[in-house]
Amino acid sequence: MSKKTIFLFLGLGLAASLFADLGLSFSLLSSQSLTVFTSQEIWNKEPQPSFRDTLLVLSSFQPNRQEFLVFGNIISGKGVPIENGLWDTRKTTLGMGFGKVLTIPFSLQKHAVAMALDFTAGPFFYLFLSNHYTHVGGQYKKEVEESSILNRVQYGLYATVRLRLQEFKKYLRSVDASLGLHFFMPFSNHELNDDPKARYHLFKTFLCAGVSF
Repeated sequence: MSKKTIFLFLGLGLAASLFADLGLSFSLLSSQSLTVFTSQEIWNKEPQPSFRDTLLVLSSFQPNRQEFLVFGNIISGKGVPIENGLWDTRKTTLGMGFGKVLTIPFSLQKHAVAMALDFTAGPFFYLFLSNHYTHVGGQYKKEVEESSILNRVQYGLYATVRLRLQEFKKYLRSVDASLGLHFFMPFSNHELNDDPKARYHLFKTFLCAGVSF
């Protein structure tokens, strides 16, 4: 996918978001699970690789309508299994998603607090802008480091649960504070994989805090 195509998608999404609420959030904690799928069974890969994954999300959403988001990751992995070898990796990514939003407003009248709970789900994809690999054990395959960008496109479904504290509008001039979970369920292999009988999916969950306007 060319840079022009990426910027076209970004432009269309931002244009559709002019009359929506804008949100900015970043991850406080992250959790990853590398899962192996075959035709006979599903199991978590052991030992699990260690990741440090920071997520930054810019979202445009309309309650009870839709959400468009642009997100980036800064990722470092230790002992990542790729093609019968173990690798340390460092990556940066850029991705987009589009989902349907269900909003449930509620309030605590005793404390005069107004809140809203947003549930969002939809497809996503992202590209690796940079990839750095260090072989640390097992079989070495040069193809891991030289794999094309098409073999590294990640896609799947994302889901978000976000609690927005709207009472802050009285004090921060129409700014909501939010706390929520972002979950990414990929349909693509997390790295190069030539095994036709198995797929390796990296599921990610983030605890994020942010603001919306």
